[in-house]
Amino acid sequence: IIGRAKGSGAPLSGGEEFTEPDFAAVGSGPNPLIRKDSHVALAHPSHPGHSRILRRGYNFVDGNDGLGRLEAGLFFLAYQRDIRTGFLPVQKTLAASDSMNEYIQHVGSAAFAIPPGVATTDGWLGQSLFEG
Repeated sequence: IIGRAKGSGAPLSGGEEFTEPDFAAVGSGPNPLIRKDSHVALAHPSHPGHSRILRRGYNFVDGNDGLGRLEAGLFFLAYQRDIRTGFLPVQKTLAASDSMNEYIQHVGSAAFAIPPGVATTDGWLGQSLFEG
């Protein structure tokens, strides 16, 4: 479903956590090691219409709720130049055909603008937005 090994986070095609997935790699049979509908394959920047974004996931465990169910999940952050060409195309692809959807529950989201940093010692935050 994910396309990565649970213990190490390495792609099922082999390597370590940060090894680039090999979507053409096959196992002992004719099927690819990483399914085409896996989260990794659908979210990868090589997928048609996707661009590269910086992604960060942070696991959390918040104890149990009143019924004894585990309150756990993932805070997901994605940084890109333009959400319309960065995260949104990826999210639309995942919403349509990610095999992980059966097991997740989306709770909330937000988008924030972060101004460009300071380029010179006498510059100021966001200066390039106003001065071109």
